[in-house]
Amino acid sequence: MDPVMMELLPFVRQGYCCSQLLVLLMQQARDRQNPDLLRAAQGLCHGIGQSDGPCGLLTGGACALSLVAGKGADDEMPNRFLTPLLNDYAAWFYERTAPYGGHNCVAVAAGLGAARHEGGMPDPVACGALLTECWGKILELTQEYELDISAA
Repeated sequence: MDPVMMELLPFVRQGYCCSQLLVLLMQQARDRQNPDLLRAAQGLCHGIGQSDGPCGLLTGGACALSLVAGKGADDEMPNRFLTPLLNDYAAWFYERTAPYGGHNCVAVAAGLGAARHEGGMPDPVACGALLTECWGKILELTQEYELDISAA
């Protein structure tokens, strides 16, 4: 199993979803903890509550990138490259998930062969390989855009 997924497995077993896991990885990279942010990221889980919305790896990835480049206080400005950064991540994700017939949670999970738990939720372990690809892309983009993920 991939080292990133091995690191995340305890969190998966504790019930965190894909969008939360990407935000959690970014928080760990920044040596921070923010339970409120993780709680908010749960709203993106399973295609925004199984509403046929976008995969949490897309929306959670956007949140993780915005943690580094977004506006977080009245006296801050977002990084001037935030929009192209998010567009690059989304374009990569759309291309990566095109073979699955779309970028919504249901299509991505089905394309990955993710078994569904009781209640119709996809198994995050099955989505793990794509999750680690998404984290890798997030790290690649932060380097490409010269963003310091460890910065306050």
